Amino acid sequence: MSPFAIIIPILSFFLQSYPRLFNKLFGVDVWTRLLETAHIRKNNHHIPQKKLSEQFIIEGYFDYPPVFPWILSFIPPKTLLNFQGFIAPFFDSIQVLLIFSVTHYFTGNIGLSLLAQLMYALTPMVALENSYLTPRSLGYLNFSILTLSLLNFYYIHNPIYLYLGIIFGTFIFLTHRFATQSYLFITIFFTYYLNTALFVQVFLVGFVLAVSLTKGYYLRVLKGHLYNIYFWICNLDYRFAHQVRGVLKKETKTDWVGQIYRFLSVFSPVAVFGLNPWAISGFLIVGAGYFNLINISPLFLTYAAWILFFYCFGVLVLKIKFLMPIGEGQRYLEMATVPSSLLSAYLVFESLSTRFSTVVVLGTTVLLIVNLVIILSVQIKGVIQDKNRSVTSELQQIFSYINKQKKPLRIVSVPHQNTTLLVYHTNAQVFVNADNPGLMKIQEVYPILTISLKELAKKYSLTHALVRTSFATLKELGLKEKDVVYQSGDNLIVKLG
Repeated sequence: MSPFAIIIPILSFFLQSYPRLFNKLFGVDVWTRLLETAHIRKNNHHIPQKKLSEQFIIEGYFDYPPVFPWILSFIPPKTLLNFQGFIAPFFDSIQVLLIFSVTHYFTGNIGLSLLAQLMYALTPMVALENSYLTPRSLGYLNFSILTLSLLNFYYIHNPIYLYLGIIFGTFIFLTHRFATQSYLFITIFFTYYLNTALFVQVFLVGFVLAVSLTKGYYLRVLKGHLYNIYFWICNLDYRFAHQVRGVLKKETKTDWVGQIYRFLSVFSPVAVFGLNPWAISGFLIVGAGYFNLINISPLFLTYAAWILFFYCFGVLVLKIKFLMPIGEGQRYLEMATVPSSLLSAYLVFESLSTRFSTVVVLGTTVLLIVNLVIILSVQIKGVIQDKNRSVTSELQQIFSYINKQKKPLRIVSVPHQNTTLLVYHTNAQVFVNADNPGLMKIQEVYPILTISLKELAKKYSLTHALVRTSFATLKELGLKEKDVVYQSGDNLIVKLG
């Protein structure tokens, strides 16, 4: 591999991780991932078999794909907390190296391979997804290696690609739920598109091996995965509802994340190109092949089909309400970022010998710059300046107060997204589920509050509520000022009993 191949992965790693130098404690799911890691670490790096009940009022069994927290469990807790913001970018930098390797393998062109890396690194959805501790980048890397290997085996028939497909086809079940779900859908698509049983066979072998290697534990993961989908089927109308105010009117202001989701839903199929503009290469390759404008290999045409499938499927999920429980539509297009970057770079280099070369080079340069501006803008607003999804100094004072109490408090949180950070940072017992089947037991609170907090307190012997008044007022929650026992910023601890 060329020594130049490492330059863009390093730059990409810095681009994705630098916001965490300014906001080290950003992210909602971070605390869930750290808790999962702590459970495995305490169990001597094995999957916990006993119920998790010490701080989870809705107790349950560990049911998360084990590979990511198992890897992290070997990192000392303080070190992990300090460096957790750099882990997802690290795995994604390996994906950038993968892109160079694959592109150079098929084209032998270093410049083309470097451009493919740069296009991937400056894909807005890629950089923004890795802004916090998440197994997505590891899951997506797994998905890319798996899919590329099986396609290579289909066209080249080298058995090493089949072995890689089986290895990563097993690994993916134990790594990331959404990547596994996407693998199922692409398996179905390629089975019909390529008229082969290869993908189904490898999928089934990987499933059996995942169950066998974990002594049946993967079935618990699968159960949790299905419960998560079922939970959102039951709460289809409330996916983007306010926990207290319910479904907001379209003109009502929400935070920037809610605004992005709404924009994508309303203006798809065009809007999703803003997150991955290189996906247009799939359409261009198919069009160029159909009109015989350039000579395109069957493998590259299949890469284009890969892009078009996830683009169309993602748009359908965004537009058709009842498909919402299987994931946010734009995330499916993330599963095609590798072929999008490769084919886009390929088309740019193909155009260099045509009269359109100047326009293409100029357009590509402008698009790369625009993507960089989008990434930096959202990072500044959504990560560096964030207050709603970060542990602030005000919240740390809340944690200190809770931990000083003689008896552990039993707390309900409004908003609900603050639950696992409470479990991680305090000794409180929190009204939150320990596993995905437990989601069904918290529907009185999440995604919308259906009973009063006073009623909930009686039912579950809750003693206090943690309320962020910028999210919901005491009046809306039926609580009184006189019951506030501690305040830090807009965070209140309110006595319920």
